[in-house]
Amino acid sequence: MNSEISRLEFAKSLALEAGKLAQDMRTKASNGFIKSKGLQDFVTEADREVERLIKTRIAAQYPDDAFLGEEGGSQGDSTSLWVVDPIDGTANYMRNLPDWAISIAFCQSNVIQIGVIYAPDMGNLAWAKLGDGAYVDDKPIHVSDCSDPAMALIMMGRSSRRPVKNYLNMVAAIFDAGMEYRRNGAATIGLLAVALGRAESYYEAHVNAWDAFAGMLLVTEAGGTSNHDGNTAFIQDGSKILVGNGHIDARLQAIIDLS
Repeated sequence: MNSEISRLEFAKSLALEAGKLAQDMRTKASNGFIKSKGLQDFVTEADREVERLIKTRIAAQYPDDAFLGEEGGSQGDSTSLWVVDPIDGTANYMRNLPDWAISIAFCQSNVIQIGVIYAPDMGNLAWAKLGDGAYVDDKPIHVSDCSDPAMALIMMGRSSRRPVKNYLNMVAAIFDAGMEYRRNGAATIGLLAVALGRAESYYEAHVNAWDAFAGMLLVTEAGGTSNHDGNTAFIQDGSKILVGNGHIDARLQAIIDLS
């Protein structure tokens, strides 16, 4: 078994363990479990504990690898890098809404090699390895073949780092183009929807690497497209992101350019 496959199986097992911990901690939550990081921006004790679990397991299994997590930042300077969001969609998670996930990506020289998304409340474990396709619960997945804007569903994220007006303009333009949209508050879930063929595209004006890297690989390995800043800049500063099924990308890019 080569090292990439070994890392993939490790990441899948780790995502399942992390998801169970998050669910257990939510069940046992007491006062002080939820804290605010800003306006409508939350962190729970589980966010930090799940990241600690993932980081500890990786350090034990791959001590020379570097780590980047949402809560604890970066550690190490190896070209082998794990990029992790312990709970993407915290606001959903803490309210017992199902749209949240564990996101684990592995990069070699800033090229995403492995992506795993586990949505515990949905019961879905999704993964991809560069060049080997994308899967959910052991079944291969593929983006949709929809090319008709009137049939297209666009998933969107809203970044507090960009003007609300731009987001609203984008929504209006999507409707004017005859398309429909959804926002579920978790980039992982939106990206997974595209990879599964349930939506035609996902767009967010600014997203961090830990939210997006695993899902980006899922989409491209499922036959889709991914447009964003280079991965090195993405890791450092975040990026805009547009992923799609390849059939309506140009139409949506024109809307983005005007919004």
